[in-house]
Amino acid sequence: MTSSVPDQTLHYGVSWYPEMWPESEWAADVDRMAEVGFTLIRVFEFAWKRFEPQEGAYEFDWARKVLDLLHQRGIQVMLGTPTAAPPSWLTSAYPEVLGVNKNGKRKTHGMRKHYNPHSTRYRDFSRRITAQMVKELGDHPAVHSWQIDNEMSGFDYGPETQNRFHQWLETQYGTIDHLNETWALQFWSQAYDRFDQIPLVVSNVGSIEQPERHHPSLMMAIARFQNQAWTSFMQEQLEEIRKGPDRPVTTNMTGFIGAMDWPRHFKGLDRSGASMYADLNYYHYKFCVMDLLRGQKSEPYWLLETAPNWSGGGPVWNIHHDPRGIRAFTWLSMLMGGSMVLYWQWRSHWAGQEMQHGTCVNQNGDWMPGKETWQTLAREFREHGAFLIEYPAGRGPVGILCDSESAWYNSIDPIDPSNQYANRLRDEIQMPLVQRHLHRDLVHPDADFDAYRVLIVPWMACLPKETRDRLGEWVKKGGRLLLGPHTGVRTEETTLWLGSEYGGLEEWMGATQSVRFTPHWVEDLQDVVFTNGQRCHPKIWCEAFEPHGDTEVLARYEGGYGDGSPAVLSHSYGEGRVITLGTSLDETCYLSVLQILLDETGVSPLASGGDRVLVIPRVDPKGNVAGLGIVNTRKESQTILIHHAGRDLLTGEYLQKEVDLSPLQVRLLDCRG
Repeated sequence: MTSSVPDQTLHYGVSWYPEMWPESEWAADVDRMAEVGFTLIRVFEFAWKRFEPQEGAYEFDWARKVLDLLHQRGIQVMLGTPTAAPPSWLTSAYPEVLGVNKNGKRKTHGMRKHYNPHSTRYRDFSRRITAQMVKELGDHPAVHSWQIDNEMSGFDYGPETQNRFHQWLETQYGTIDHLNETWALQFWSQAYDRFDQIPLVVSNVGSIEQPERHHPSLMMAIARFQNQAWTSFMQEQLEEIRKGPDRPVTTNMTGFIGAMDWPRHFKGLDRSGASMYADLNYYHYKFCVMDLLRGQKSEPYWLLETAPNWSGGGPVWNIHHDPRGIRAFTWLSMLMGGSMVLYWQWRSHWAGQEMQHGTCVNQNGDWMPGKETWQTLAREFREHGAFLIEYPAGRGPVGILCDSESAWYNSIDPIDPSNQYANRLRDEIQMPLVQRHLHRDLVHPDADFDAYRVLIVPWMACLPKETRDRLGEWVKKGGRLLLGPHTGVRTEETTLWLGSEYGGLEEWMGATQSVRFTPHWVEDLQDVVFTNGQRCHPKIWCEAFEPHGDTEVLARYEGGYGDGSPAVLSHSYGEGRVITLGTSLDETCYLSVLQILLDETGVSPLASGGDRVLVIPRVDPKGNVAGLGIVNTRKESQTILIHHAGRDLLTGEYLQKEVDLSPLQVRLLDCRG
């Protein structure tokens, strides 16, 4: 069940920790929040000790006073369940709730996220405090929504987790003989006699900085097990929240695609959400995160943490450089498909961790840099929020399939030290589309493919059967698929296929594999040569094909192991088409191949020029372009050519064709005519 509460408002605000400050100062803080124009405040996600000073003894009167003050000023709240920071009485009386790191050392109190999400006792306490919050605060009129925990992450290696892992394996595989056979564990005498012999080895999945050398199927199983625990940890709290008044629920992911399987974690929640901190020079690194968040839900995503000026979790980074950056990044998230931006945080800590972090006011309540910008943004969102809600960011006609399991696979059994899945997906697949203003989504393999005219499926070695079946039907009905490189070559157990190389994808591809090889260290001696005369060097890994029937060869390898063999194929399948890449191409050749599918489906860019200008369509209920959001993320002026004329709601100018953008300028065009 999901929340049924409609949300037709843009929300703009900040995180606040009133438990750190005397009650006598709360009203002044709230007055300043109202002065800026903030509409929603995130509270209480670290306040467990204040709520429950001793086991079973609750104090919520102070929290209701906080909510009363905010409500009196017309400010709504997001309640955070406080499970990221358990109180000292809990960790002292029940030390088994503390997590155990990869070196077998139990974590200590005084941090955050130091609990074990597998711990039965910790889950019991987490459900209880969540249920108590729902009872005491859930029906307060200020409450807008809930956030579960905070920036969850990490794997546990303690004894309770090990026992649970062995139980999980037995549930998954039934018998130890079946597991041994499935993973071919006679190799290196790895076969087990009992499930409890199987080690819970360190699983640094998602990054190849520490490549794994344990059995790939074991490593994948551990990552799945650890992530399923996180999903159920969230679900248990969600069930308690659902017992109270109907309010939307979210949580905040960090990073992009890595150890945490965020798309699956978000499936049971109402909104996808994130923490995003990016230096001005690297705003474009967050385009992929926003594309991913937008592709998760039909509802707008929420940005639950970003810097109000600079960031200082340890070293201090001048994140936005100046007020123009604050405004550009805040608008960027709203335009890319969000409907909420919250800064971290309101008031500087006077003690403890992160005292140097950027804030809205200092520890004495005096304004920090950015006040005028926050006021401007609040005014702009009040004035144009209705337009943005009525005409949301459209789904892209192009979908790029991606998932955490592909990141895990590429770190567990890396082809090459440089083959970092998230970076390759961002830099080689997504960013060329961004720079050419081709609107796109990053979508999970569970997504509805019918929303897209072209799908790109790169570097997904383990393509789940359910996804394979739906992709095949989608192509048959007329979809256009760019397949590969290195997609579908492993089973869901990360083993190679027996009897074929692609487990049945050969029917779509119109070919079988003839040879696979690496060009590593000899890339300059090999080429991929296209029939139109284009050529580039192959990268990382190569698969060559034996086409059959009417399959068209678009490019062949020249030099090396695969000399003369087909490298890129095009094959009609039902009413659709599949183009298969045998290797990673350079940007020019990649876009040339993709253009074949774009032309066949009538997909065209929204603009041209300005490689760090982001152009986002705002669409009406029929999917027609009703507006354009435009953000120049560079410190230099840029000019683009747009294909939809309109009036800039922020300046009043009527713009068509050539649009000039000053450094970090934001434009919001109403293109309804």
